[in-house]
Amino acid sequence: MAASIQSLRSLVFTTYKRALKAGALTFAEIEVHNIAHDGINYEIRYAPNLLKKPMAAHNPSHSTPPNPTPKSNPFLPPNPALYVTAVPRSHYLVLNKFPVIPGHFILATTEFEKQGCPLTVGDLEAVLSVLKGWESDNNDQTGVHDEAGEHQCLYGFFNSGKESGASQPHRHLQFIPLTQPEMDGLWAKQIFDANPGESGVVESKVGDLKVRYQSKVMYKHYLMKIHEGCKPEELWGMYSTLLSLAEYTLLHPTTPADVVLREVDKQWDSILTMQRPMDVDVSFSYNMAFTKGWMGILPRTTETVYVVDQDEESGAVVDGVAIKCPGLNLNGTAMAGMTLVRTKKEMDVVLADPGHIARTMGGIGVPQQEAHRASL
Repeated sequence: MAASIQSLRSLVFTTYKRALKAGALTFAEIEVHNIAHDGINYEIRYAPNLLKKPMAAHNPSHSTPPNPTPKSNPFLPPNPALYVTAVPRSHYLVLNKFPVIPGHFILATTEFEKQGCPLTVGDLEAVLSVLKGWESDNNDQTGVHDEAGEHQCLYGFFNSGKESGASQPHRHLQFIPLTQPEMDGLWAKQIFDANPGESGVVESKVGDLKVRYQSKVMYKHYLMKIHEGCKPEELWGMYSTLLSLAEYTLLHPTTPADVVLREVDKQWDSILTMQRPMDVDVSFSYNMAFTKGWMGILPRTTETVYVVDQDEESGAVVDGVAIKCPGLNLNGTAMAGMTLVRTKKEMDVVLADPGHIARTMGGIGVPQQEAHRASL
């Protein structure tokens, strides 16, 4: 692994090109639109081809069969055509079979571990290894693809819980390659480019850790900076702190984010003495986001949100069947301001009013009172 991790970007894109040529994965060019509202950037991807892909959305109008067929595990074993490399000590990398961004890959556990249980120190050690390996790739190998040279940054995310966009019960995190300008445009990264009190950025402390959030974003979230040389145990401590903030937020949904931070900080000594079970599913839904420089959490209340009424006809037809507007199924890419829109009707609404996507995406989590006050 030591040799391959140093050329991880090259390895991912080489494997991606080979798998695409062999038909082992499905990728279709899609429209990408970058829009902004109140200084927050959003990347909207129009992907009508995904109407044919089975979605993990929970639709109460569809009854569960009395004897549902068990879902196959795509990670045990992984598809050899999509397999990238092993990651010490207990993980491996595999390409996403349905990428929306070229090079989209997955970090999965070698043995079955539950997606809903808390991440372990080992999981976060693997995350750090991938993030550092990606950005340290020297690209001096022969045959390096242009994509490897252009996409020097990596955005990772983890979906946990039924409202998070999680689609597989086997423990896995996902990563999408970004160019440096794309990374610089993320509102979450820009939180750390500003000083507290500027441009909507709020900072406080929980224990010894500094926590920031963007008051202009309409759902509550919390982010921490990852310092150079961060150890897996330190990152796990940060993750545990963020989990506590998410849990308190969901239990006290009307409490402003700055008060949440103060309250959790006041209770921190007692929280530290309460060990969260590592073999039991976390009782709430959330998304994590990871880059080499920061990590964040988004407590979730809803998986799917709608830019138009969900009973409205979309105008799209799949296999001879008229499709109603499916809404936006959002996962951890939401913290990058990214979302997929699958019908032209919804896309036209989003592009006509950038504020509409900000309000719609705000519905995936706990409303942020500061954002709503600012919009009044």
